[in-house]
Amino acid sequence: MALLRLELPDPQINDAIDQREWRHALQLIERREKKLRKDETIDWLTACKASIQMLLPEATKRRQGHLLLDTLYQRKPPVVDVTAVMTIEAFSEYRNDFDARLDVLWAQAANANPSNEGLHRYWFKKRFRTKDWQGARKAAMAYMKHFPNKPDPFFWAIFANFMASKSRKTPDQEKLLCGTMAYRMCAKAAEDVNTEPAKQKKELKNGRVLRTPSDIAFLVDVFESQGKWKEAIAVLDSERMGIKSRIGKRSWDLVLRKFRLLGYLGEWPDQFKYSSALLEDARAEKSRLQVHGFGEFGNDWSTWVAMLRAAANLRECKVKVEDWYPEFAEMIGQGQPVALSQIAATICTKNAEGSKGRNGMCAKMMLDLSNLVANGGTPRRGGELVESCCTYFKAYGKKQFCFNDLQMFLQALDSAVAQSLLKEVKAYVKKEQADLCGDQDQFRDLDDLESGFKLDADQLIMNVNMLKIEYYLIHSRQALEKPEDGVEIEKFVIGCIGLYHVALLSYPDAEDAEGRTERLPGDDAGLLAALGLIRLHALGNRPEALLQAVTLLQHLVQKSPFNYEALVTLTTIYTKLGAGWLAAEHFSRLSIKNIQFPTISWLLSTRISTVYPHTPQTGYKDSTEKANADPIRHLIQALEHHLHLGESDPQELVDFLEAGQYANLVHAMDSIPSAPLENRDRSPIPHWEAPDATSLEELVLPGKLPSHKWLSQQAFTALAFDNATKQNRYFPRDDVMNSIIASNDLKESSTPVEDVQIDLTRDFDWISMIYENKVGDAEPRNRNAETVADKFNKMRDWQKHANHVMSEMIQRDGCHLRKIVEDTRVPDWEFFHEVYVGLDNCRLVEKTMDVIFAGNRKFRIVEHGFAEFLTGAVRALCNEYRGIVHAAALQLRESLSHKKHRRNLVYSILSRKEDTEDDDTVARWLRRLFTDEQHVQKTLARLTAAWKDALTNIIDLTKPNNTANLPLR
Repeated sequence: MALLRLELPDPQINDAIDQREWRHALQLIERREKKLRKDETIDWLTACKASIQMLLPEATKRRQGHLLLDTLYQRKPPVVDVTAVMTIEAFSEYRNDFDARLDVLWAQAANANPSNEGLHRYWFKKRFRTKDWQGARKAAMAYMKHFPNKPDPFFWAIFANFMASKSRKTPDQEKLLCGTMAYRMCAKAAEDVNTEPAKQKKELKNGRVLRTPSDIAFLVDVFESQGKWKEAIAVLDSERMGIKSRIGKRSWDLVLRKFRLLGYLGEWPDQFKYSSALLEDARAEKSRLQVHGFGEFGNDWSTWVAMLRAAANLRECKVKVEDWYPEFAEMIGQGQPVALSQIAATICTKNAEGSKGRNGMCAKMMLDLSNLVANGGTPRRGGELVESCCTYFKAYGKKQFCFNDLQMFLQALDSAVAQSLLKEVKAYVKKEQADLCGDQDQFRDLDDLESGFKLDADQLIMNVNMLKIEYYLIHSRQALEKPEDGVEIEKFVIGCIGLYHVALLSYPDAEDAEGRTERLPGDDAGLLAALGLIRLHALGNRPEALLQAVTLLQHLVQKSPFNYEALVTLTTIYTKLGAGWLAAEHFSRLSIKNIQFPTISWLLSTRISTVYPHTPQTGYKDSTEKANADPIRHLIQALEHHLHLGESDPQELVDFLEAGQYANLVHAMDSIPSAPLENRDRSPIPHWEAPDATSLEELVLPGKLPSHKWLSQQAFTALAFDNATKQNRYFPRDDVMNSIIASNDLKESSTPVEDVQIDLTRDFDWISMIYENKVGDAEPRNRNAETVADKFNKMRDWQKHANHVMSEMIQRDGCHLRKIVEDTRVPDWEFFHEVYVGLDNCRLVEKTMDVIFAGNRKFRIVEHGFAEFLTGAVRALCNEYRGIVHAAALQLRESLSHKKHRRNLVYSILSRKEDTEDDDTVARWLRRLFTDEQHVQKTLARLTAAWKDALTNIIDLTKPNNTANLPLR
């Protein structure tokens, strides 16, 4: 339900409505009505009374409210009281029950108050916020009728018609009508634009005329939607209101629209000439006259894309250079026809020169990629792309953005060509480092760097970019099937650790990270090493690799506290390990730049809530930090965030409307993502692997990929616990939640133990609603009794199956426990998830049996003694499961408390075993990096504390005769 905010003349009634005290408000209204004279009525009072009666549970009151409201709609003379209309509107929005007759009331009120401009604007904005474009059309037309010389009503009417023509809710015939009306109104506004200075003054008095570049952009959008592409281009090229006109003011948004329209029309020669002319202006000397007047701004990437797209569509077209570009005649050759792609390559080469040649080089790589695809990936064309990539690396390899620019072109290279590119890049980097050291013989490869070797920032960044290219082309594509597959990855990890170590030695001030906000140049080398270790862990024979990645990343964030890629990766790994409060702690640190929810809240805020239901009791200095790490709080925020991620901010849209930025408003409404979870911001997540390779998220994802269905299932479970404990703590029951409960695909992304929970929750919800007499007022009593009996039998059948399921869970948890103790393996998300959801299922079973037992007393389904026997058997089974889990959690917590266990974990990370001389190479470089075991011990101590904290919660929940409620999801 929506918020209900009213400003009524009577403060007492207003306060009662604000407090949702409906009966008290109704009493106040009736008390005031008694004081009225005979035949005297107050419309807003009647509107309040009718609307409140419609909210009461009694059917008689609801019918009275409907009849009273119908009387207001049909009354003669009509209702013209603005407060009454606003009251009916507010209650209708609160009930989510819109009546089309409301627009009639608004029109009557507007005609009765023609000079009240605020009323017209309020009416339109109400329809605008709810995206009711038919109502918005009526409001805008009424506004324009009473205020014909103002610009807002005119353009609002165009906008409402334009949006109505695109809305799915508008019938097809009306779509054509609305689109045509918007087009004609725009065309009339374009005709009224004058170029003569004497007539321009008259435009100030006429609100129905184009005034700004945003108005022209909006006109072009309307023309485009009606298929009037040539007319739109004519507008952009005209002297009265084109790009170069006094109204257009050389707006770059209009240039982008011209690119798009030329593409729609297939006017590729015109697009090639226009975009290439802009690029020529961008590199023109100051003494040279610019043709279009955009200067260096014309070197925008969209200009390059337009030129390359035109060249690709004119691939077979050959022209004479002197007819198109006389200045290139000597470079390319006169008299002979040449392909436009050759001219485009020449433009790229010319613009790639100088300090602003980045886009030119990227365009040359894009052109080579296009030729590679068009020619079926022949080696010759592949060689041209490799040459362009190497040229770009040599020019910008010392910049942070180098790899990001190369990433889209590297994916087209096969393994053989990729090896040649990597070989050339490594040779160039080695030569640059040899020049830095003076004597090439003094240089050592990354796997054998001397501790005294140092590099400057440019050299470090260049080495990092080289390693990213290697990881992208080679290691991310490597199959993870056999242990032998990890040999090359291990060598790569060693090289990354070595470079990260050199970076720290090159910047000794990094030892004190307090107060420092910038990142170190070699941070990404440490992150690459962690990604390699995660891939090693995925092989299955390197369980310690994940802990090595954790210790390395913890070391990195200590030196660079604001490295968000490292924080995101740590959060993901801690989630995988089931370390609840550690994951939540690092997640809360991401709030500095407010990137948690657009990045990984779908993973952490949802999954942690299923493995760590209690607020952590250790590791936090104050209540604020403790609240930030509460997984329940994160689940609620994630649910709210993702349920509304596909919606624009209404106030932001209203701001666009008030400012007259209609083109931006259309763009904002068209750019709403259709699948919010798949349109989240991935920029802080290190995606340095090839598109066809297994991503970091897939390697460490706990459980199945979360989705809206999964979030809905979590909300559904939370609602069940709220009903069971009568707390109503988080999720109110409304039409949205009812539709979620009725959904048939909640199990789309749930785990097997959650599938059982969904069935249990549905049983509990339906049975409890029958018991509370909240379902089917017209259903006979015996039908309800039969339904309860059917559900009762279903629960008995499920309990037979539950015994087998719980036995398997106990056996699996016990095996997992033995592996942790014997093989120094660590707990993970799956372990805690199975236990916690299993305990939730026990609680749901008991609560459902309580409801059935109470329902049996009401409907007399079976004998009371038999019902007690069945419910007692169910409780005994649940207590048995809790007892086994309780004993397992005690044993696991005790083993984690032993110093030997932590020591074994340290040995597994650093490979410093007492009875063997075998030494792991990665561990040797980690020892060299950490210098001692203190960092590893501190990291493992916090990790062990998180596990023990979670186990303590399990122990508390499974104590015998524990009457505490399970935490709400």
